[in-house]
Amino acid sequence: MLHIDTILFPTDLSPFALQALYLARSLARDHGARLVLFSAAAPPLPVPEFYVPMGEMEGHVEDLKRQIMCLAASIHDVTVESHVTEGEPGPSIVTYATDVQANLIVMATHGRSGLSRLLMGSVTEYVMRHAHCPVLAVKSSEVQRAVAEVAGSAVRDASIELRPEF
Repeated sequence: MLHIDTILFPTDLSPFALQALYLARSLARDHGARLVLFSAAAPPLPVPEFYVPMGEMEGHVEDLKRQIMCLAASIHDVTVESHVTEGEPGPSIVTYATDVQANLIVMATHGRSGLSRLLMGSVTEYVMRHAHCPVLAVKSSEVQRAVAEVAGSAVRDASIELRPEF
């Protein structure tokens, strides 16, 4: 049996990630584990349309820290920690998972394919290949099903929108 006392939850604060947080929280609560919220602010891309001057990057990192701290403060049923760093998300997640001795990483996947995956890469795939511990990759379409299993009930209507209260 897998002993879980630390769950790392990397997030980009997208709706996909916030849905997967419900599952990570449930697992942390069920296992009596601490939940570590983590985000990595990617360095600016060298593409003129997406360029972020370094001065603005500092503001972006501080804003991300505030958002992650607010999210952590809204969770009251498990022990929560938060951390934000600057760097490429995939390697940053893998390194931090080792640093906090995570037993499990729970993260959302956007399910990109084709050209968008080629251009954007797959952070989830990188983490799955390099992490020292198991990785639970949650597709947004599977969140309702997973939450239903955790809650012990069946979701009858696929159009039900889950709005977990933090």
